[in-house]
Amino acid sequence: MSIQARDGPAHVVTGVQLDARGQVVRVRWYLADRRELACPADHVPSPLSQEAVVDTVEVVDKLLDAEPVVPLFQGPDGARLGDAVKVHVESDGSESIEVDPRRPGRSLRDLPRL
Repeated sequence: MSIQARDGPAHVVTGVQLDARGQVVRVRWYLADRRELACPADHVPSPLSQEAVVDTVEVVDKLLDAEPVVPLFQGPDGARLGDAVKVHVESDGSESIEVDPRRPGRSLRDLPRL
């Protein structure tokens, strides 16, 4: 994960809602201290806020404001942070969100559904 430890908020995604095409349209997330993202991948950042459900457009806004957004995957060995979420421009010009597709690993579709 290439997130720098700086002060300020970070957003931790814990669930998603998909549309009929499989695109993420809403996420469930909470605010965490950005410095906690620099901890080992199996460290679960402490919430600074209650979880909230927001539309993808709000996630895109945060990413464009350079606020980090990371998924939190649950597995048999516990929770692990994934790679940073990025904005992707689709062929029709619309924006979507996903973890960096150039790196192998889990995607937002692996998170629990809302």
